[in-house]
Amino acid sequence: MSNSLSRRTLFAGGASIGAAGLLGTGVLSAPAHASPSARAALLADTTPRVVFTTSFENSDPEWLNGFTSYDPAVHRTGGQSLRYTRPDDSTYVFATKKIPHTADDYVPVTVSAWVKTEGLKNGGASIAMEWYAEDGCYLGGGYTGATTSADWVELTCGPQTAPAGAAYMKAIFYLQRQTTGSAWIDDLVVTRHEPKLLRATLAAPAYRGLLIPGEHREIDLRLDLNPPTGAKPSHYKVNVELTDAEGRTVHSRSYSGASRLTYTRPVATLAHGTYELRVSATDSDGRTVEDTTIALRKLRDTEVPSTYFDALGRTRHNGELFFPLGAYNGPTTSENLEDLEYASFNTVLSYHVPTAPILDETHRRGMKTLFTHRNADASEVLRYKSHPSLLAWYINDETPPDTEGPVVRPRYASVVDNDFDHPTYSVDYRVWPGDLTQEVTDAFGTDNYPIKGRPTDGPGHVYTSTAAAVAERPNGAVWTVIQLHNLGNYRHFGVRAPNLAEVRSMSWQAVVAGAYGLVYYSRFDMERDAAGESYQTLLDRAKAVVSQISTLSPVILSAGRAESVKSAHSDSLRWTTRSHEGRDYLFVVNLSREPRTLSFTAPRHDGAEVLFEGRELVKKGGHFRDRLEGLGVGLYQLSQG
Repeated sequence: MSNSLSRRTLFAGGASIGAAGLLGTGVLSAPAHASPSARAALLADTTPRVVFTTSFENSDPEWLNGFTSYDPAVHRTGGQSLRYTRPDDSTYVFATKKIPHTADDYVPVTVSAWVKTEGLKNGGASIAMEWYAEDGCYLGGGYTGATTSADWVELTCGPQTAPAGAAYMKAIFYLQRQTTGSAWIDDLVVTRHEPKLLRATLAAPAYRGLLIPGEHREIDLRLDLNPPTGAKPSHYKVNVELTDAEGRTVHSRSYSGASRLTYTRPVATLAHGTYELRVSATDSDGRTVEDTTIALRKLRDTEVPSTYFDALGRTRHNGELFFPLGAYNGPTTSENLEDLEYASFNTVLSYHVPTAPILDETHRRGMKTLFTHRNADASEVLRYKSHPSLLAWYINDETPPDTEGPVVRPRYASVVDNDFDHPTYSVDYRVWPGDLTQEVTDAFGTDNYPIKGRPTDGPGHVYTSTAAAVAERPNGAVWTVIQLHNLGNYRHFGVRAPNLAEVRSMSWQAVVAGAYGLVYYSRFDMERDAAGESYQTLLDRAKAVVSQISTLSPVILSAGRAESVKSAHSDSLRWTTRSHEGRDYLFVVNLSREPRTLSFTAPRHDGAEVLFEGRELVKKGGHFRDRLEGLGVGLYQLSQG
């Protein structure tokens, strides 16, 4: 099971609905003049379609897990139902079923079922749905409330949208953590809904729609057209219009016949100031079915923010490239600031509002602050936005924008409207769609915590989730969260914290997948490890990994790639290259727990130093070869003879 149903949410904040900022992107919606019924009439077949249903009459063995059984004595319809009984709270197991035809990109799905209970204590019974990548990495899910009713009640989960890259979906029936007793499920129905017709994701400029001098040569807008059942892309025309501040059309273009489109426009001749990208889809009769507006602004040299994300999604702070190596903390004290500095972290994320003296000390130590901003009230933003330690605002901890838009959009707007010089950062265990992500945050990171210390751990999932987040936001900033803590600290059945090989592997998985920042969870968990490992041991483990990444951060941040360096295909090896200050580098990570042989070619190079290991590879037959242990990382600096 993913950590979605079993994790402790540490951040929650309310917000009131507020106006979108000048630099915020528009919300994809129906035309303002169209009522919901009128909009539906413009589409083809929008009727939800049942793709799976069961009353558990066929005794499908996939639902059975040691705590479930088919019960002919209790049923709502038919002759039996599925019963779940948990006699004690020492387990947390789920009844699941893979459901076909539910994992297409961005297609919304609803799961509903009838549930009744008996003798439940410490919680209730619930249903859920979750999507997974091919390697079993959790990518997203939908959840509903629990019931303790002794009578049959209907629970409905969704509609939730399948994340891009999902290979399959599971329907789930479970008792909440530490709940004992019995529950029954019957008449489960899975319904597939029509996807949103038009998705528009800004790949350039990806940061707040700001055309920053020296960063952007063109506007790059990625468009996805998802016709409803019975329709084809050729039934629609996608129109893009670039308008200036006076509403005059600067450029326009129309497309038809394709579902994946790209609009580009050079920006050199554009005057400084504000613009809008107006995107619409029209049907064969010329009626607007769906539209959206995205705000742009071309900046002068004197208008560049002090901190922003550049054209590649890298952080630029006071004119310099910066690779955030952060740690969750809270509350921040002088003592734990010293510990974080010792472990080579350059950024601290405190769940508590840091005091002015702590912010001052953070700055004196040369460290940056990710400031937790919990709501849409801009008073904290106005109060602290000028502090020199501030790097960004941490505005979202696991609140998804698709179902909680009224909460997360105003929170983002409170920063955008009041602090031009600092970006925002949001984290979720789900991978958000790119078009929604750009409406609610500037940087995004997944917090996939795969290590329980058990044989079933999926340590390669950090690569999968990071790569998915990078693919959703081309050129957007991705700062992946890396697990340092023992999941047993939160009663998530973890038996130990990640070991050194696992922490190193997860960190480099994220880098190889395209992350330009890492935030580690958490310093305070290392102080209270459920398995009893000492704080100093865990801190030294973090230091061993973070210090190496810190040393190589100028290389990681380099825009250059060693195009001639090629690694042979492997089922488990993932790699990336860099070219920095006249030298070429290859970074490789083994996602498997089994050893793998790495083979790579580098025609321009005769030697390869294995960084931090004090050894050299010798080129033989035109190839370099090395052995990577399970979860091993290979960091190579190439040299010419």
